[in-house]
Amino acid sequence: MIKIVALNSKYVHTLLSPYYLKENCDFKDEIQIVQSNINLSIEDIYALAMENNPEVIALPCYIFNINCVVELSKLIKKRNPQTIIVFGGPEASFEYDNLLEIADIVIVGEGEIAFNQMVCELEKADYKLENKKVYKGKSINFSDLKSPYSIDYFKDVEGKIAYFEASRGCPYSCAYCMSGGDGLRCFTLERTFAELEKFKGKNIRVLKFVDRTFNAKKSFAKEILRFLIENCKDYSFGFHFEIAADILDDEFIDIVKKSPKGLFQFEVGVQSFNEKTLGSVVRKTNLSKLTDNLSKLIATKKSHIHTDLIAGLPYEDYQSFVEGFNKLYKLKSDMLQLGFLKVLKGSALKNMLDDGYKYSSTAPYEIISTPYISDIELQLLKYAEEGCDKYYNSGLFKNTLNNFVKNPYDFYLNIGKLIYGKTLSLFDRIEILFVYLCQYYDFKIVKGIMTLDYISTNNSRILPPCLKFDYDKNFAKLLKQVGIDKKRYFAVKVDINPKDFSEGKFLLYVDYSQGYNIEYINLDEVKIADES
Repeated sequence: MIKIVALNSKYVHTLLSPYYLKENCDFKDEIQIVQSNINLSIEDIYALAMENNPEVIALPCYIFNINCVVELSKLIKKRNPQTIIVFGGPEASFEYDNLLEIADIVIVGEGEIAFNQMVCELEKADYKLENKKVYKGKSINFSDLKSPYSIDYFKDVEGKIAYFEASRGCPYSCAYCMSGGDGLRCFTLERTFAELEKFKGKNIRVLKFVDRTFNAKKSFAKEILRFLIENCKDYSFGFHFEIAADILDDEFIDIVKKSPKGLFQFEVGVQSFNEKTLGSVVRKTNLSKLTDNLSKLIATKKSHIHTDLIAGLPYEDYQSFVEGFNKLYKLKSDMLQLGFLKVLKGSALKNMLDDGYKYSSTAPYEIISTPYISDIELQLLKYAEEGCDKYYNSGLFKNTLNNFVKNPYDFYLNIGKLIYGKTLSLFDRIEILFVYLCQYYDFKIVKGIMTLDYISTNNSRILPPCLKFDYDKNFAKLLKQVGIDKKRYFAVKVDINPKDFSEGKFLLYVDYSQGYNIEYINLDEVKIADES
């Protein structure tokens, strides 16, 4: 038996590649797929891998799991030296000599044909392997591939994030990416639609397209979006795509405008606003078009928009990056991810960098310093990343941030320093933000706006300590007088007008069984009756 052990970054993820390998293998009945994740103990993963004593353990290798894969493989070899270990995937496809010290077989490049060849040879040899071997994968003709979306696949992705492939490769040549310059191959629209039909009625969280640049072939992408809109009632989940914003056109944006709210999620890799930086990594981008198109896409308010920047690229110094962050922040995407350059094996960038660039020699190969940005400056960016992620990206503080953040980068740097490296509850984060803002703004306004944000996003009916108000006897009397049943509604008093956030005394109340629609009463217009 051959067991493919897929080690995901989290429980909710499910690698797609094992199902391609199994369904395109002549001996697929000999293959078992086990989905696990790197957060389990190595002993637990070992037990899953070695259950039923497989002759072969195949391990897809990615930047997020390679360290765990190596540790697991060493443990398997120590206890079961006869077990054949196979490595494949991106981390096994470049600079793999050191991996041959651990694995018996390494599959390089696209694996479907090579994996099948390996299995056929092992079957013929009765799973006896005399020497270590490297199989070089060949470029796959998509029309020859069998569908990975099997009964087993849908069983394994139940309630999780699922993945879908409509195209492979990328027409662009970004130097920091392993897919740069390897061309674009698409399934036919008929094949794509047939595969998407299989997801109708399935219980998954979201279907993520793994296409490197979904809209690289514009007409292809638009037809897929139209198909999903036409069939949206058959899907109980949304769809996630990585796109290039500078090549969007009005037709694409008009399609998004016509889509049901929340059906689509778009991730846009901006990476940098420094034109010299983009040119150095062969990232051809029209920044003016990118900004304009991204603004239009966000303005539709139909889709969740995720934007990315990469710190540590050539010619990008600290100030340049800060300016880029502030530019992107002003566009108000739903998420802004501040990432750090990974110098990947197999990327053109790795061969371009000189000794002035320092980066980790082990996964995830993150940049440490460059001739343009120091390790200390990169650490400052990490503080800002933490602040942006925990406050802006959480989506829990929209009114607060819109009203009080004047200089985005400086704000997230300062708040990030206060929380960096700490394990904090939501109440902790709220109190830290509250105390920080009260240094500069009227605490009544801060408290009022943060209270509005909190009850707009949290239905626990328990206020954080810093947002509580006096629950005196008059409050119960007030609720009774204005006809608010405290068993049905959660009600709070604030010192702001919820429309314009000016000072004023208001009662906010919400029936969480009906959603988060907050209603309010102007308390200046209410006179509490005497006890008599």
